[in-house]
Amino acid sequence: MMRVKSLIRAANPLPAPKTEQQGDGLSDRARAELAALVEAPTPPAVPRRLPRRGLLVAAGACTAAAVIVGVVAVLNGPYEPGGGVLADEPFYASTAELEEAADLIVLARLGAGREETVDGIGRTTATAAVAATAKGADPGRTVEVSYTTPGSGPETADLTEGKEYVLLLEAQDDGRFTLVNSTQGAYGVNGGQAVAGPDNGVVLSAGVLKALSLAL
Repeated sequence: MMRVKSLIRAANPLPAPKTEQQGDGLSDRARAELAALVEAPTPPAVPRRLPRRGLLVAAGACTAAAVIVGVVAVLNGPYEPGGGVLADEPFYASTAELEEAADLIVLARLGAGREETVDGIGRTTATAAVAATAKGADPGRTVEVSYTTPGSGPETADLTEGKEYVLLLEAQDDGRFTLVNSTQGAYGVNGGQAVAGPDNGVVLSAGVLKALSLAL
């Protein structure tokens, strides 16, 4: 029995409590271990790593966003009537907006055109004989008009050689004129009236029709 008590005392570094006169009751070994525990620095927090699946999902989302931005940028690119990007032609919802967009509005008979390809787009340039001018500086007897060759793409002007049209035109730096857009840039003339195309619900103003001697 005495041997068991001695073994327990040897295994326990903390001896039985002593009185205040005897001190804190700790052996040198226990005091050293306690000091080491109190003074040990707190281990730094390990940074949380994103699982590999999470990284792949995040990368995929970034790629998809870049593709969407690229598509939006293409669809909203600039349009040059008669050649260039055809993804987003301007469309005018009112008579005032349509006529404001034109630098020149004339009544003219379309002559023979010459075809060429610009940036992969078929373009026709024709000389039109001017009969009257409703807006812009009088171009004289003729005006050079460029437009997307009919049937060469998804958005082309329905123009025919020898027919008379009200042309709403934009001036270009090289002296040519182009339609304000393929749908609203030309009104066929039939029986003294300006007739809009099937996809154009905008009528011309009374002032323009009067200047061109057309029926209201």
